[in-house]
Amino acid sequence: MHMGQGSKPTTCCKYMPNDNKPKQVRAIQSQTRRGLFKSSTCTSVSKRTRFNCRCETMVALAQTPKNQRQAMTLRTPQPADTPRLHNFVTQLDALLKSTTDEAAILASGKPLLAELVAHDDWLPEEYAQPNPERYQQFLLYADPDDRFSVVSFVWGPGQSTPIHDHTVWGLIGMLRGAELCQPFAKNAQGHWQPSGEQIRLEQGHVEAVSPTIGDVHRVWNAFADQASISIHVYGADIGKVSRHVFHEDGTVKDFISGYSNAKVEAPLEFPLAAYAHIRETLLQRQEIAILDVREEDPFAQCHPLFAANLPLGRIEADAWTRIPRLDTFIVVYGTAFNGDDLALPAARTLKRMGYTNVHLLAGGLQGWQDAGGEVFRDVNVPSKSFGELVESKRHTPSLSAQEVKALIDAKANVVVMDARRFDEYQTMSIPSGISVPGAELVLRARALAPNATTRIIVNCAGRTRSIIGTQSLINSGIPNPVSALRNGTIGWTLAGQELVKGASDHFPEVDDATRAKAAASAFAVAMRAGVKRVRLDELNTWLADPTRTTYFFDVRTPEEYVAGHVAGARSAPGGQLVQETDHQAAVRGARIVLCDTDGTRAHMSASWLAQMGWEVYVVSGLTAEDFTHTDVQALPLPETQGKVTPVKVEQVKAWLADRNSHTVVLDFSTSAQYIHGHIHSAWWVLRTQLKDSLTAAHKGHRYVLTCQNGSVSRFAVADVQAAVKAGIEVVWLEGGNAAWLAAGGKLQTGDHQMAVERVDRYRRPYEGTNNPVEAMQGYLDWEFGLVDQLARDGTHHFRVI
Repeated sequence: MHMGQGSKPTTCCKYMPNDNKPKQVRAIQSQTRRGLFKSSTCTSVSKRTRFNCRCETMVALAQTPKNQRQAMTLRTPQPADTPRLHNFVTQLDALLKSTTDEAAILASGKPLLAELVAHDDWLPEEYAQPNPERYQQFLLYADPDDRFSVVSFVWGPGQSTPIHDHTVWGLIGMLRGAELCQPFAKNAQGHWQPSGEQIRLEQGHVEAVSPTIGDVHRVWNAFADQASISIHVYGADIGKVSRHVFHEDGTVKDFISGYSNAKVEAPLEFPLAAYAHIRETLLQRQEIAILDVREEDPFAQCHPLFAANLPLGRIEADAWTRIPRLDTFIVVYGTAFNGDDLALPAARTLKRMGYTNVHLLAGGLQGWQDAGGEVFRDVNVPSKSFGELVESKRHTPSLSAQEVKALIDAKANVVVMDARRFDEYQTMSIPSGISVPGAELVLRARALAPNATTRIIVNCAGRTRSIIGTQSLINSGIPNPVSALRNGTIGWTLAGQELVKGASDHFPEVDDATRAKAAASAFAVAMRAGVKRVRLDELNTWLADPTRTTYFFDVRTPEEYVAGHVAGARSAPGGQLVQETDHQAAVRGARIVLCDTDGTRAHMSASWLAQMGWEVYVVSGLTAEDFTHTDVQALPLPETQGKVTPVKVEQVKAWLADRNSHTVVLDFSTSAQYIHGHIHSAWWVLRTQLKDSLTAAHKGHRYVLTCQNGSVSRFAVADVQAAVKAGIEVVWLEGGNAAWLAAGGKLQTGDHQMAVERVDRYRRPYEGTNNPVEAMQGYLDWEFGLVDQLARDGTHHFRVI
């Protein structure tokens, strides 16, 4: 659209001896060091770009009166959100690869540029500086194949161009201020004269130019007292294109505009998502999956509130289940302990699996923090912080460990209900406690405490599940007095009181009258929370919808699910679903649908999910015939990279029996699974630390890859093959350790050969019986501060009824 500058490059004053610098430059550089001006150093010279030393501008600024300098200085938001530019370039690159039709390029390119100029937070300051003597043309990006270029055009007050052309297509978007354009055409005498009305381009507007639709015009800043900036996209490297200036008498002068600067870096392999964009997506309740691809322990040390942990080594096995829609907006970040970048290989894996909207977090986790993003520690933080918010809003009643022990010792009329998973309860529990996992409480409490004077005490390991469980019973209107065990088994231990190990008391079945009463109260709570209902036929339509993510969970016990469930439902017991929503539903902003056979567990679980900001439904109209499916069908897995050679158990046994075969077994199970049972002599390894793992493990002429069921190790074959010397055989044990056990093989327990540290598992201060006192107290102190962190984060949409 506009002319730039064509003067030859000069030597930058930065590199001149100080005595040779113009006096004004020495003065302004001194002022720069004292903070009176922004830095004025030149950027590096690109071999394909001509630019002028910006010290000329510095001299001009130094010679300009102070009041004019202030008018010339543009407001530049800080920090610059440069990922917007990278995203635009990447999208335009994809557009030009998809078509060469100019009309289609202009039509589809307009909204892309409109989105870029709609945000005034990304243009770096050095590309936004006016010159008091002439307009500036800063190159932001030039395509390596000269297909397009992106330019910031910076107007000083009242500046204008002569009449000129472009010879290529162009798009002009107004970023700041405004500009006026007057189209020109030749009259019968061959003279150039105005043709048509003037066009005023306001902030956010986009116009097109092209030799086919009109290419000759004169443009000027709409303001005489302030600067303006427009962003231009051209169908060539515009600074190198031979163009023309037209005089009104019909004479023509050739010119090549050049640029005022050098080029920026090429487009990224994946677009960047900035903190501001992610925050806005969360605030608008739009779908997004923020994936931390590190192992669980580093994830637990520091992450955004709604980040979901999906380690690099598990992406192929888990992504299609956790992120079912392939065009979900996905943001990936993560760096390994040894400094290896995990985000880029994770993004490539997701792209290979068919995901089409994958981004990298701009600046990684550090960039998130630098931009003001709040970070949290521990796991399942959305649920835990929500639990703390519930207690702060509803003042959920609780009793100390000492008070509860005194009641138990006095054989008072109390019943203790443990809201954790049954396996957690068996590891350690409160004396006399009964296992009643969270979603079961409202359904079973009346049967366990039929006398309305019986005090119900709900406990978990720490705080969240006891708070939610206690408040569930209160919300449902149960007449009994209900209290949480304050700080759970941690508080019990810190009080110096003994826990029971190996308890097995399980909740009882309930009669029809109790079931009906529980269902009615749960339904009322769900309606108060805003839970909606959906019929099965409509749900099936949702599940087939490629434009919206829908999760469908059966919230009953795992045993009930296995005995018979609705087709398409995944097992997620309600208490754990509320506790581990980030794991079960990795896409924030998705739709969640629940079902059960009694109407109590689904509605109570849904009431909490609705308060946590989810769009949640319960399936209505289900009959016993709907719960007849017993097959648990796993989603198909993606193709592996390269050829994978499967081997049977018998072959691996023969190799291991032959010492001369130099066969080494690498186990890619979780460290917990490995310790619970692994093939004798197998090394536990991590895909995210494969180089370190192979260095620590025994060297072999053949590597057999395995894991619990073979699903993860199958995808590690290509990684291992690429990491070892040529000629070394890498094979996959079909069916993994489960197949080994089924074929009569024995598994060894213990942590005998751990190639790297167990960073795949975060040591929870509330699990097990041998946690340090400092860790347990630190965990409680952290939970107490979560409500304040929620307020600082501000993206959660939590509400408490």
